[in-house]
Amino acid sequence: MARTLSKRDIELLLKLAPECNTLICKGSENAYRSILPPVTNHYVKDVDDFVMRLDRLTDEEFVTLIDMIRDGKEGFCCIPDEYAEILIEQTLRRVGSEAGNELYALYETGIQCM
Repeated sequence: MARTLSKRDIELLLKLAPECNTLICKGSENAYRSILPPVTNHYVKDVDDFVMRLDRLTDEEFVTLIDMIRDGKEGFCCIPDEYAEILIEQTLRRVGSEAGNELYALYETGIQCM
């Protein structure tokens, strides 16, 4: 579900993509409505870069992001497959198998694209 980014959302976005200097998508000229799609589609260079960016998040911040995905508040199914795989792997490692398996199922359905 598309939403307006909260102050906390913007903090997470900027931690993952500190080079982000606008909350407007240059391609569509629409405001960002989630965190992961802008990060993976506009700022991440490759898989290693995405891993490095996710590693910037504290465990609490990472869990917050995962909880937003689980609650349908964060775009997850719109990110490229290779980045979804990395996020699922990190979720399995940092949060646990239940959360990782749930993310995998959500990604497979493809219904949470924002």
